[in-house]
Amino acid sequence: MDYLYIEKVVKEAKDSIEKERIKEVFLKEEKLSIKFGERLFLNAYFKNPNAFFISSQPITESKFPYLSQIKGAYVKEVILPYPDRVVELTLVKPVSPVEFEKFYLILELTGKNANLFLLDSERKIKFLLRSAKSSVRELSINSPYTPPPMEKREFSTLKFGKVSPQGIEKELYKHALKISPLNAKEIAYLFKELKNLNKAFHSFMEKHEQSKRAYLYYKNGEPKFLTTFPYSSLREFPFKEFKGKLPFSSAWEEFFKEKVVKEEIQKLKNQILTNLNKRLKTLLKEKEELERKEEIEKKAKELRRIGELLKVNLSLVKAGKEEIELLDYETGEKVKVPLKPNLSPQKNLENIFKEYKKLKRKAQISEKRLKELEEEILITQLLTDFVRECEEVERIKELLPKKREKKREISKRLTVFTLPSGKKLLVGRNAQENETISLKLSNPWEIWFHAKGVPGSHVVLKLRKGEKATEEDLLIAASAAAHFSKAKNSGKVPVDYTLIKNLKKPPGTPKGFITYKGEKTLWVKPEVFEEKVLKTPPKGQ
Repeated sequence: MDYLYIEKVVKEAKDSIEKERIKEVFLKEEKLSIKFGERLFLNAYFKNPNAFFISSQPITESKFPYLSQIKGAYVKEVILPYPDRVVELTLVKPVSPVEFEKFYLILELTGKNANLFLLDSERKIKFLLRSAKSSVRELSINSPYTPPPMEKREFSTLKFGKVSPQGIEKELYKHALKISPLNAKEIAYLFKELKNLNKAFHSFMEKHEQSKRAYLYYKNGEPKFLTTFPYSSLREFPFKEFKGKLPFSSAWEEFFKEKVVKEEIQKLKNQILTNLNKRLKTLLKEKEELERKEEIEKKAKELRRIGELLKVNLSLVKAGKEEIELLDYETGEKVKVPLKPNLSPQKNLENIFKEYKKLKRKAQISEKRLKELEEEILITQLLTDFVRECEEVERIKELLPKKREKKREISKRLTVFTLPSGKKLLVGRNAQENETISLKLSNPWEIWFHAKGVPGSHVVLKLRKGEKATEEDLLIAASAAAHFSKAKNSGKVPVDYTLIKNLKKPPGTPKGFITYKGEKTLWVKPEVFEEKVLKTPPKGQ
């Protein structure tokens, strides 16, 4: 961000937070939020692209103990002390009726080298966000703070000679104080029209100084430039205009949300989707390799047949043989029975029946594991769809593995059922899961169900954006809510349903407690869900 835009935001900061008291300081990684009053925050972001704006919402709420010493301080002054992108807040903190401490909070918004410093009353560094690698200034704890070096000069002291608009653009950025490449491009554009550099520069500065509106320009659908007035050099790009209260902060906040927050969301999405895709491949491979119950039972049946034949003909078996051929009188077929020559005939017989029992147990385990695999595959696919559609950082973070939790455990937090239509139902099994599926893992357009007036599970009917639920979908989902409620055995049960966007979590209420509006009520029998879903396997199974 350029100096001239920061200058406008500093003016908004002066009007908003000077003489205000700091209630809390939040800092996480490169995000800073300082709270004043109930809904007033100064926010800064020290990673490219930098951000600095006043807003009603913080960009982080992680308390940071190393800056807690300025909590309770008043902002005496907000200034730009140097002709560079460095904002300084003078802070005064009362320690007694007649004494106070003085601090300076320095925000260097200098692109990739952006940094944050807290200075004491002697302007010595008490805290810095990151170690600065510089050969021209020492920046370490307890050393005096020195600003970034400046080699540029005031425009009025510069002499350019005869140059082209393209040359002017390069020379201005290289030598003129406060001028960014974007500013220089606009001045060069004005120079082409006015044929006089001095007039072009002063025309540009006059437009900047008089402007009370901010402009956010887009390139290829992405936010790209912030300016303090409409730039003629950017007229090919679409833009948003911001006016009214805090226009320059509002535009920068919008830029931050669309650029930085979206990139953060996409990074989180990619991380989670990578884990989910790996897990899905593992599950599908295990399912493919898992022997079906029918196949195992077939092997077990054949092994029992061999064992029974050997049992009847055991007297014919001689020790040391690798196999024996016996006649199956029921089928008239000759059957070859493999033997272990180092074992006695009786021991061979015992081993065959022991292997038969193992296969019977394996068939039972295989059936159970196959069901588990199919459920986990379904949930993993459901979570994948949710992550692709979700645009909220905190809701996506809910899907990151918790401490000491394996990545595969994510899918075990959910219970999902498939309706005859193929749509999915999420069902909460306890208060925590109820709250999670209703408020964190569902989209605004999806439908929430709960048995009216009795304790029970929250049920969510998953829908793609723009997709409509059929009457049968609504009926079965409502029946599921009745089935997983205290009214399960009460005949017909009233079930409320509404859109997820109509749910609200009142502050301070217990886990799983949610209020809702815009609901409709269906009277349903729990048996519908049992018959249509629990007793009817999904198509393809």
